Amino acid sequence: GHTLIPTLEKIQKKYGFKNPIVVADAALLSKKNIENLIKEKYEFIIGARIKNETEKIKYKILKKAKERKDGYSFFIRKPDSAKLIITYSDKRKRKDAYNREKGLKKLRARVKSGKLTKESINNRGYNKFLCLKSTIDIEIDENKIKEDEKWDGLKGYVTNTRISSKKVIENYRHLWQIEK
Repeated sequence: GHTLIPTLEKIQKKYGFKNPIVVADAALLSKKNIENLIKEKYEFIIGARIKNETEKIKYKILKKAKERKDGYSFFIRKPDSAKLIITYSDKRKRKDAYNREKGLKKLRARVKSGKLTKESINNRGYNKFLCLKSTIDIEIDENKIKEDEKWDGLKGYVTNTRISSKKVIENYRHLWQIEK
């Protein structure tokens, strides 16, 4: 949080940018970073962690995402004057489902083998689908899997720019070049 603005200022000075739009992945998405960007009047496009939003915003996302046509997008205003753009893609849905099934296959094998220890359990990856019943009884929570499936195909972007949703997404898709 304390290095973002000085780094942006150095880049501006070095390359002569006046008001660049900051494009970054979700790793930059902290409350402090957003506050600093807004305070210093930077525009930004940042990948969003939509499952980490407030319950109210998550409810709005899933309600609006019921249409789920390939290429569908919409936005939700956030309290900090930024907007959250949500897109849906059939390709991303297939990828999300594939990745979950791949992770669950490994997790189910570990549960079945009995080699899943308390030390190896955390809330990262596909362990989030586990439900601890007691100190020795571990099972996969099928309800959590169903809840996770609701998000398949959805991708979010947080921005305070005035450019169109289509342009926000287009710019974000160039992130790999920006990072390079």
